[in-house]
Amino acid sequence: MASKTLICVSADQATAGLWQGRKLSGCRTFANDERGWNAFSTYLASAKGSIAYVMADTVDEDYRFETLPHAGGKDRTEMVARKLKQLYRGTSYFSYSLQNREADKRKDDRYLFAALTSPELLSPWLKAINSHALPIAGVFSQPMVSASLLGHLKVKHPNLLIVSKGSAGVRQTFFKNLKFRISRLTPLREVAEAADQYYADEVSNTRMYLDALTITHVDDTLQVIILDQDDSLTGLPAAISRGRPNMQCTLLGRTDIVAKFAIAPQEIAASNDALHLHLLGETAPSHNFAPPQVTQGFQRYLGQRMVYAASAAMLLVALAWTGFNLFDTSEARSDIASKRLETQRYQQLYQEVTAKFPDSPTSTDNLRSTIEVSEQLKLSVRTPGAMLAIVSHALDAVPQIQLAHFEWRYGPEGEADTNGGTASPAFLPGGPLAQTAKIRGEVSPFTGDYKGAMAQINAFASRLAAEPAVAKVQALQLPFNASSEAGMSGNTNAPAGSAGAQFEFQVAFKPGT
Repeated sequence: MASKTLICVSADQATAGLWQGRKLSGCRTFANDERGWNAFSTYLASAKGSIAYVMADTVDEDYRFETLPHAGGKDRTEMVARKLKQLYRGTSYFSYSLQNREADKRKDDRYLFAALTSPELLSPWLKAINSHALPIAGVFSQPMVSASLLGHLKVKHPNLLIVSKGSAGVRQTFFKNLKFRISRLTPLREVAEAADQYYADEVSNTRMYLDALTITHVDDTLQVIILDQDDSLTGLPAAISRGRPNMQCTLLGRTDIVAKFAIAPQEIAASNDALHLHLLGETAPSHNFAPPQVTQGFQRYLGQRMVYAASAAMLLVALAWTGFNLFDTSEARSDIASKRLETQRYQQLYQEVTAKFPDSPTSTDNLRSTIEVSEQLKLSVRTPGAMLAIVSHALDAVPQIQLAHFEWRYGPEGEADTNGGTASPAFLPGGPLAQTAKIRGEVSPFTGDYKGAMAQINAFASRLAAEPAVAKVQALQLPFNASSEAGMSGNTNAPAGSAGAQFEFQVAFKPGT
């Protein structure tokens, strides 16, 4: 993490120190004149790469509490911007914070608006900082920095007044229920003999001011904590409590401050601003008075840090992924080596087992081919069962038909000739295989009624052709040729029952059935 250059600016001087490793070191003071500005610039030359945090301790400050209608999002931002522009037209160093929401029926929001009314006080010091290209994180007020004292002091009194002595004077900061309310700065008094009573009167004036604003009641107890960094306010608690029983004082001297805040004694001795610089180094307050043009260098710095952080995160992810891949590759190589050894072991075992086998009558390739041919034959084997079943069903439908001859064949598909043979293309190799059958039968009994016999034969043929597996039924011989080209012959006085109604069909199944 980058180091911090902490700077406290007051009307007469500036105090600077370096924050590194959560410790303040190298505190130096610079007068508010040409010589001091040059010395400050020289000091900053040794602080290259650090981030500047500026704290203003001046009477030119303004704090106001305003109640505004409850709003949110863009409406709140625009409303607050209008209020800030209305309150602080002469300065661009301002800030605000939402304190709470009131409990009445409207439930309005209560805001704290704060500003530095004389930003010219900061100009020479900011100019020196910018000349050394130090990013400025913000400009903060000393009373807002004092808010972090509450965590260190662990005091939860509802009416708490913290009195501290800095280079600009004695600062009184009041907290109501641990929330900032007002702050007053009293310049240092040159006459030291009556200083305690003078500052005690200032504390008394602050108490009367709080009572007049009804922030406190006259009967309320006010807890006063005095931070005496140079042990010059030892008589102040007695002066405050004299005649004021409802004001309780606690004094923390230099030794107490060193022990409680872990500040190096030489830094406390170097400047009365060291305590608040230490607090600023620990935690910057939320109230940042610096306008955007002052902190643009810091915003660039934050952007660079985000880019670096994203790059580092991507690098870590890439390294993790590379490590995972290397581990996975190592595991794969180890697994391959294990499988290779296992393969070798099985091959050796195979050779040992096969060495005990008797000699084979033929080669392994021939055995494999034989098995493949056998499997193919099993798949291509057909029996006449399906054809017989179809013929049987057809005979059941036409009982006058008597089967005299059945011839079944399974082979390449071909066309039968009219003489009962099969055309030669049917026997060509490579054609689709199909089941065919020749059926020879007669109509029995036959009474000489050829018309009736033909009706029975046609019914039998239609029954065969209606089967889904049958591709075609072809008549090879019929008892009567009804063609107009055929001649007439025969004995019309043939006795009943004579064999004259014979027929022959060829039935072909669809290929693959």
